[in-house]
Amino acid sequence: MSRSIWKPDFLHEQYSSQLGNQEIYLINRATRLTTEMVGQRLFVYNGVRFFALQVNSDMVGHLAGEFAVTRKRLTVKKGKKK
Repeated sequence: MSRSIWKPDFLHEQYSSQLGNQEIYLINRATRLTTEMVGQRLFVYNGVRFFALQVNSDMVGHLAGEFAVTRKRLTVKKGKKK
């Protein structure tokens, strides 16, 4: 279920005061990226570590959690030939 259009974008008060800084550490992945964040470097927490994220104009309107990978990549190991 998506968020209603009439509601404003979610941005915690702690993060709104830090928008002038170059680096912001986001723990809440539900934060929506706004035009004020373009060009800033965000560090998004995925539950284990922080992922660096450089915000550009294509990312505006998306959630910060969409860009922090939470799962490991599947790697297939080759077996030995007999």
